[in-house]
Amino acid sequence: MLILLPPSETKTRPNEVGHRPLDLDELALPALREARGTMLRAAHRTAAGSDAASRLGVPASSPELVGRMLHLEQEPAAAPLGVYSGVLYDQLEPGAEIPGDRRVLVQSALLGLVDAGWDRIPAYRLSASSQLSRLGKAGSWWAPRLTPIAAQLREEEAAGSSPLVVDCRSGSYRSMMAMRSGDGVRVLEVAPVQESGGVRKVISHDAKRYRGLVTRVLLAAEAAPATAEELVDVVGEGLAGISGRGSSRLGVELDGDRLVVVDRVD
Repeated sequence: MLILLPPSETKTRPNEVGHRPLDLDELALPALREARGTMLRAAHRTAAGSDAASRLGVPASSPELVGRMLHLEQEPAAAPLGVYSGVLYDQLEPGAEIPGDRRVLVQSALLGLVDAGWDRIPAYRLSASSQLSRLGKAGSWWAPRLTPIAAQLREEEAAGSSPLVVDCRSGSYRSMMAMRSGDGVRVLEVAPVQESGGVRKVISHDAKRYRGLVTRVLLAAEAAPATAEELVDVVGEGLAGISGRGSSRLGVELDGDRLVVVDRVD
C-alpha cells in the first residue's frame, strides 16, 4: 500500500550536530536525480535574487529562511517525519516506523517526491506555487517529470499484495503528479466531511488533521489491507477510538474513489 502525503509549509530544522547535509545520491527514486539537481540550482538562483522572499513565499517575519535556501546544500538533513510539521504531521510520530508492506511518499516542490521511510531532507522553504528562476512555477515544472514516476509507482502497487494508493494530498500537489484508479490499482482520495443533523459539509480548513489521523491508523495497522473494503474496516476501527472535535464521533465510508472521513457532531 502506498500513502501519498502533502508537504507542510512549516518545517523543523534538524540539529546541526549529528545530521549530515542533503545528499541527492542517497535519496530514493534515483530516476529523479537530475531533476532534483536542476531544482536545487534554481532554488539557489532564486534565493540570491532581490525578490527572493516573494518568489519563495517567505513571510516577512522569517527572513532567515531565504538564507537557508541560499545555502541549502549545507543545511542539516533528517528523516522527513521529523522535518515536516504542522497539522497533518502533528498526528504522526516523528520517529514512526513504516512497516515493510507500506510506503509513505511526500510530494515535494524541492525534490519531487520524498520517501518518508528512507530519505533525509533539510528544512526548505518552497511550495508548488513558488516561482523559480528560469523554471517558473515549481508545481508546473515538476508535473511532466513526475508522470513516468507515477506510472512506475502504479506498476509496483499493482504487483503487490495491497494494490491501494491512499491519497492525502491537497489539490495543488495532486496536480503535480496525477494518480487515478485503474490497471489493478485503487486510488482513494481522503475526503473529510462534518455531519450535523443529517447535513454534511466539506471540511477544508482542518482537512489535514483528518488525513493525518487516517495515515496514523494505517501505519499502526497489523497489515496493509488488500482491498478498499478492508481498508475502510481498518480505518473505521482505528478512528472509532479517536475523538473528533468536542463530542463528535469519527467514522469512514467508501464513495467511489473517495475515502470519506465523517466527523459526526451530536
